[in-house]
Amino acid sequence: MSFLDRFASLFSADSSEPQTTIPAEPPHALRQHFAVSSREVNGFEVYSVAPMRFAETSATDVTHYDPHADSLGELPAADAATQAVLYLIPGGFAQPIKARNWDFIAQMVEAGLRVEIPLYGLIPDYNCTHGLDLISAVYAQLVEDHGPENISVIADSAGGSLALGTFIADSSLPAPRKFILNAPWVDLDLSNPGVEKYKDADPILDPTQLRPQGNLWAQGLVHAGITDPGHTTAHPTVSPLNLPVERWQEVLAGATVDVWCGDRDLSFPDATALTDRLNEAGISATLHPQAGGVHMFHLTKSREAKAARKEMIALVTSQK
Repeated sequence: MSFLDRFASLFSADSSEPQTTIPAEPPHALRQHFAVSSREVNGFEVYSVAPMRFAETSATDVTHYDPHADSLGELPAADAATQAVLYLIPGGFAQPIKARNWDFIAQMVEAGLRVEIPLYGLIPDYNCTHGLDLISAVYAQLVEDHGPENISVIADSAGGSLALGTFIADSSLPAPRKFILNAPWVDLDLSNPGVEKYKDADPILDPTQLRPQGNLWAQGLVHAGITDPGHTTAHPTVSPLNLPVERWQEVLAGATVDVWCGDRDLSFPDATALTDRLNEAGISATLHPQAGGVHMFHLTKSREAKAARKEMIALVTSQK
């Protein structure tokens, strides 16, 4: 058994039944090295992790006042970093944040970035309307703090649907500078004919399990009167791959998109199709295929994963 097969056997990245229970809170080591704060937005917890920096002058000289940091002179997240990342976790809309996600976040903050992590509600208790509203509100605050030109969105797997869906649902939101999408789930129906081919190659994802999870997530569109019960999962708000080509410019104007995906990943056909669709629409999009990579390979400790994360962070911190 190869390393990747052994890795895949440890957990299912988008299973509705996690192998282990890991607290959603940031680990102690993260709190020791970085400035970690949390707040409630629309009833959900949102974490902000930033470099730990201190004001050289009085707190009144900084742009954003944080009463909790004032006594120590610690800068609030909006002043501790120039560039910000909105990070949307994977998990098939069913799993909470995991230790490997916090590790990735720590690497980003180590590079000088502020990372915002909205812990959106999971099925079956919550659905896409809760998630879309939350992400829209969190992103709007980041725009106020940093401006869209200093924001990147990094979304893993199911987070990719939520990331793009937020801007499709509200095209008045200014697009961020960059999108980095890792094996994005952009068609909840997994209707691409290539999915059946990749089903046997993918040791982690099971389309027969994912489709019902996607359906539960999309039901919010029916409750909100956006679509009828027969077309929920096909709606572009939850399945961005179905957005007409001519609409992408109004949704992502000015943004660049980089897509990472392993070629043993069920998501690979749709990752390829999304990249092609965006380029057809005039959006600068690049696919970064990983030979032998399984779902969420970039979160592993492999050499390829470390290289991928390093490149992602370099793209975000670059001024280009």
